[in-house]
Amino acid sequence: MVQLIECAAEVDASHWMSILEDEEREKELSKIENRSSGMESAEELKARIRKMNAQATALKMDLHDLAEDLPTGWEKILVVANLAHQAYQNLDEARKRLAASGS
Repeated sequence: MVQLIECAAEVDASHWMSILEDEEREKELSKIENRSSGMESAEELKARIRKMNAQATALKMDLHDLAEDLPTGWEKILVVANLAHQAYQNLDEARKRLAASGS
């Protein structure tokens, strides 16, 4: 049972890392597209913020679940915490961009 939980935590962490990497690639592509086509529309940014918020919330719950199961899975805490930190940092930046756009 413990091995199953550890395996699931590893899969979740790699899953979220790939999502965040995709998010970073998407952000870079968006910057390039925005240079050529003006700015990202407020509706597009709001949709991205909703998606980012859902991802950040899921990571927060993963971290919460890890904390509840301590001492089992303690090795994964830093990985999941760093992923959650990055997700909330990206979300904060997107919200600031939205506020700066006046929407």
